[in-house]
Amino acid sequence: MMMILTTTLSKNISIIITAAGSSTRIGCGIKKEYIPFQNGTVLSTCVKTFLNTLSKSYKISNLIVTTPVNGIEESKKAVYTDTEISELEKHLKLTIQFVEGGNTRQSSVYNGLNKIFQSSSPCDFVLIHDGARPFVSENIILNSLKASIEFGASVPGISPTDTQKQISKDGFIEKHLERNLLVSVQTPQCFEFSKLFHAHKKAISDNKEYTDDTEIWGKYCGPVKVVPGDANNIKITYPSDLEKLKI
Repeated sequence: MMMILTTTLSKNISIIITAAGSSTRIGCGIKKEYIPFQNGTVLSTCVKTFLNTLSKSYKISNLIVTTPVNGIEESKKAVYTDTEISELEKHLKLTIQFVEGGNTRQSSVYNGLNKIFQSSSPCDFVLIHDGARPFVSENIILNSLKASIEFGASVPGISPTDTQKQISKDGFIEKHLERNLLVSVQTPQCFEFSKLFHAHKKAISDNKEYTDDTEIWGKYCGPVKVVPGDANNIKITYPSDLEKLKI
């Protein structure tokens, strides 16, 4: 048991918080990750949760925030609005890095992965999290990471409550899907870093836009382990979601 614990704690962990999207669906005149929340913003809450959670048991090598093009300064302001972030950086001897994203989530994540690859800090595993999911819990983060260390890749998922159907392009039901075999995936998605980075490089030439990193891993690396997600771990997307920030 002690040997397993030592091996786990010796892992070098990097974190990518994605915040390069345009937030057009939220309709509130401010980028959703920059909306005030708790002691800072939605984005700073995500950053702080990951730093506080992982620093207890792991070595954090990098924390990358992806931003819109020409949006680094605005993103920095959203993160450092919470003064605890700077204190955490000093305590952990870590500097948060901000990287411009691309036109798609896939290209933005690749920019973050490439930044980690170019850094002098070692990285064994990377966690990729939506910057608009401020309710992520310590349990989800740790369980996802532990599963990726064991299986190479993991993602939190929750079972759908409604019966699911697959439809044709014309809008007719084609397949009656088994609900107990379906999950709605969340983040953080966690991976062995080197394998994911090389898979992303291969995926660039596929002439296809991948919806998330588990799809890229599934094509080039293998299966992804699903761990229990949480219904509260929502992604702020629509105006109705803003009410949840007032909790």
